[in-house]
Amino acid sequence: MTVSTLPVPVSNDNSMAPPRESRAARLLINQDFTKFLLSQIVAQFASKSLAVILPLMAVITFAATPTQVGLLNAAQFFPVFVITLFAGAWLDRRQRRPALIAAYVGNAILAAALPLATSLGIVHIYVLFFVAFGMGSLIAFSDVAYQAYIPNLVRGDQLVQANSRLEVAFSLAMVGAPGLGGLLIGALGGSTAMVSAVIAYVLAAIGVLAIRAREKRVPAAASGGEGMLKRIAEGMKFTAKTPLLRVLTLQGAWFNLFEQSVLTLYLLYGIRVLGFSPQLVGLTMSLGAIGVLAGSAVARLIGDKLGVTRVLILGMGVASIAPVIIPFAAGSQAMLIGLTTLSFIIYGVGMTVFNIYGISLRQRATPSSMLARVSATYRFLAFGAIGIGGIVGGVAGDWLGLRTAMFFCIIALAAGWLVFAKAIPSAITRFQESERDAEAAEGAPQAA
Repeated sequence: MTVSTLPVPVSNDNSMAPPRESRAARLLINQDFTKFLLSQIVAQFASKSLAVILPLMAVITFAATPTQVGLLNAAQFFPVFVITLFAGAWLDRRQRRPALIAAYVGNAILAAALPLATSLGIVHIYVLFFVAFGMGSLIAFSDVAYQAYIPNLVRGDQLVQANSRLEVAFSLAMVGAPGLGGLLIGALGGSTAMVSAVIAYVLAAIGVLAIRAREKRVPAAASGGEGMLKRIAEGMKFTAKTPLLRVLTLQGAWFNLFEQSVLTLYLLYGIRVLGFSPQLVGLTMSLGAIGVLAGSAVARLIGDKLGVTRVLILGMGVASIAPVIIPFAAGSQAMLIGLTTLSFIIYGVGMTVFNIYGISLRQRATPSSMLARVSATYRFLAFGAIGIGGIVGGVAGDWLGLRTAMFFCIIALAAGWLVFAKAIPSAITRFQESERDAEAAEGAPQAA
C-alpha cells in the first residue's frame, strides 16, 4: 500500500492527528471509492454478525458448553494465524480486486452451506465448525486484500480520509453487527439468518465488480516459497524493531484477546444469568453503535485538546474499563438492559477514538513498500489473538463461572492498558524525532 506524506509539522503531539478535511473531501471521495466503501460496509457487517450467529446457534440448537462456544469462536479467528502473513506477501505482488471478488463469492457459498445442510437433515455442531473455519479463512484473506487495494481508488493525499471512513465503518460493524446477528437469529432462526450473509456477500462482490478503476501493474511474483517467507520475515522484523509499531501491535493483540473473552462470556452470561433472549443480547450489543458514531464525531475535537498521545491512552482506557459495568449490573430487566447497553456504548466511544488515531499512526510509521506486510503482521498478531480469546473466555467460564471469569478478563484488559499508557509516550516521542531527523536530512542541501 501507499501512504501519503503529508507536509505537517512535527513539533507537537497534535501533528499526528488526521488532517482537517476540505468541503470537497467529504464522504463521497469518488464513485469507485463509494462503491468500495459500500461493499466493505456490507461485507464487514456480514462477517461480524456471523461472529454471534454461529455461537448463538451452538447455544440454542446444540446446548453448547462454554468451552464449545469458545472453540467455535476460535474456529472463526484461528485462520488469521494461518492465512494472514502469506496473504500479505502474496498480495504484495498481485492484483487485489479479483482476490476480493473471489473471497466474497466463496463466503457466500459457505454461508449457503449451513441452511442447505439443515434442509438435507444434516444437523450437527461440527457443521458449524466447518463453516466457521472456512469463512474465517476467506475473511482473513479479504481483510488483508482490501487494505492493500485502497491506494488504487484514491489519490495519495486522500488516503488518510479514505482510511478514516473505512475505520468508522469497521468500528460500526465491530459493535453493531454482533447485535444484528443476535436479532436475526432470534427473529429468523439460525439457518435462515445465514441466508442474510449469503445476500450480503453477493452484494459485496457485485460492488467490487462494479468498480471501473483498474489496478496498477504489479511486479512479477517471486519464484519459490523462499521469496515469500523472506518478505513475511521483513514485515515482522520491521514491526518488531519500530517502537511505535511494536507498542501498538502488542496492545492490539492483548486488548483483542481479552475483549473477545468478555464477548464470548457475555453471549452466555446475557442468556443464562441475566435472562435475556437472543434478541435482547443482540440489541444491547448493537446499540453500542451509538458509541461508535459519537466517538467518530468527537475524535478530532478530543485530539486537538489533548494531543495524540493522551487521546490514545484515554480511548484505550475507556474501551478497556467499560465492560466492568456488565458483571455489576443488577435490578429489573429494564435496568439490566440499560446498564449493559451503556457498557457497549461507552466501549464503542473509546474503541473508535483509539482506532482512528492508531491506524493513522501505523500508516505514517510504515514505508509504502512495507505497508501490506506490516498490515498483515498486525492482523496476524492482533486479530489472531481474537481466536485465542474465544478459547480463554470459554475455558475460564467453565472453570471460574461466568461472572468471575468476566471479572478476570476485565482486570486483564485494565492491566494491559496500564502497561500501554506507560509505553506509548516514549514510542511516539521517538517517532516524532525520527520524522524531524528525516525532514532535516531532506532540507539540509537547500538550507546550505
